[in-house]
Amino acid sequence: MKSNQLLHIGVTIIFYGALAAGIILLAGTPRLPFFWAVLAVQLLTGIIGILTLDPDLLSERMRPRGKDKDPLGPAVLTILFLLHLGLGALDAGRWHLTDSVPFALQAFALVFCAAGWGALLWSMVVNKFFSSAIRLQPDRGQLVIEAGPYQFIRHPGYAFASVGFLTEGLVLGSWLSELPVLLIVFYLIYRTILEEQLLRKELAGYEEYSQRVRFRWIPGLW
Repeated sequence: MKSNQLLHIGVTIIFYGALAAGIILLAGTPRLPFFWAVLAVQLLTGIIGILTLDPDLLSERMRPRGKDKDPLGPAVLTILFLLHLGLGALDAGRWHLTDSVPFALQAFALVFCAAGWGALLWSMVVNKFFSSAIRLQPDRGQLVIEAGPYQFIRHPGYAFASVGFLTEGLVLGSWLSELPVLLIVFYLIYRTILEEQLLRKELAGYEEYSQRVRFRWIPGLW
């Protein structure tokens, strides 16, 4: 294991440890098994990603090298994600306003939540240009990717992330925590449209690819 991988793993563990501490503080109790399941799934996915993704992609995702068409995007999504967890913790631990998601539905949603984050990682493994910024990457030799999930939809990363987030609120057991998630999904749709405009205009071969793979997120719908 390389030193930069160890550093990334350490930072990831610290981040999720801080999330766990914040959840306990907001909820007033550590007895939140589904919260820990969600964090465990995300932490495991993150560590597997650090160990398997192209090192240059990890560097690009941490510090994009070019001009971002949506520079506030990562911050907006992070804030909404934290709000999602915070509202869920307050609702499940203190308020009990909408913490009425049936146990069976929570368990069922956990399967799809894990599948969503796993499929997102699959998209990153297949696409070494999966930057956190919306930018063209001639410095990294960007080309059109048609392998893996890109055979079926053009923006599987955004689509699978939406599955992960939407099911995550159900896993937490709080309907209230789904409100920030809806904003996340709408924002991911906005980023999809923004990225699509850039790729069609500036990435060679993307227009032809979009004729072969017609749908952005959901085959047959959009």
